[in-house]
Amino acid sequence: MRALYALLLVCFSTLTFAEIPSRIEATYDVLSRGVRMGVVKEVFTYSDFRYRIESVTKPVGLLSLFQPETIVFTSEGEVTQEGLRPIKFTHHRVRDTSRNNRPQFDRTHNELTLNDPSGVRELLLPPGTQDRLSMMYQFAVIPPYGKLEFKFYMTNGSKLEAYRYQLHPQQTAEVPFGSIRSYYLYTLPQHGAWKSEIWLAVEHNFVPCKIVLTEDSGDKLVQVLTALNIVP
Repeated sequence: MRALYALLLVCFSTLTFAEIPSRIEATYDVLSRGVRMGVVKEVFTYSDFRYRIESVTKPVGLLSLFQPETIVFTSEGEVTQEGLRPIKFTHHRVRDTSRNNRPQFDRTHNELTLNDPSGVRELLLPPGTQDRLSMMYQFAVIPPYGKLEFKFYMTNGSKLEAYRYQLHPQQTAEVPFGSIRSYYLYTLPQHGAWKSEIWLAVEHNFVPCKIVLTEDSGDKLVQVLTALNIVP
């Protein structure tokens, strides 16, 4: 029985990780009030139960003249049966370096150290905590089949917050190259107008194909997929 159980574990592990792409390259346009403000290029790589994500955002048009900033986020860590497990996360701005940060994940002692211009803070690291990049690619590793709600903690490098998303499995997202069958994630109503919406491309490893962030003011920032390359 023990030998059979061990064999099942091996088979399960093989099946779980077999479909994880070795590389995902995604390009997005960033829109505000329908105006193209920036371009985001992201690369996800996976090998030997380790992952790395790099996201580079650059302004375009008039914004590139008045605010020529390049923002680079990186996330590195392990791939486990529960999905992505961040170990390193960085937020780097080329010009305004005062906003750079690099939180530290201490999984041994369950501590999260936030280190930014406002100082150093040590917080309790809740199980399953994600960073802002790993959260977006979590479903490429663990597809959201059979779930209608997700609860988790996420850090952007400066703070740690609890998030709660509902899931609607029958949606379509419109992107420049067509309609994409999607799973729709959305935050539950809170005080104010703030909400987060994410469309996951069902037939493309659940890579986010559209993201909409609505601020308390009602202003929306839209990130829409314009190009995607997935390497098995």
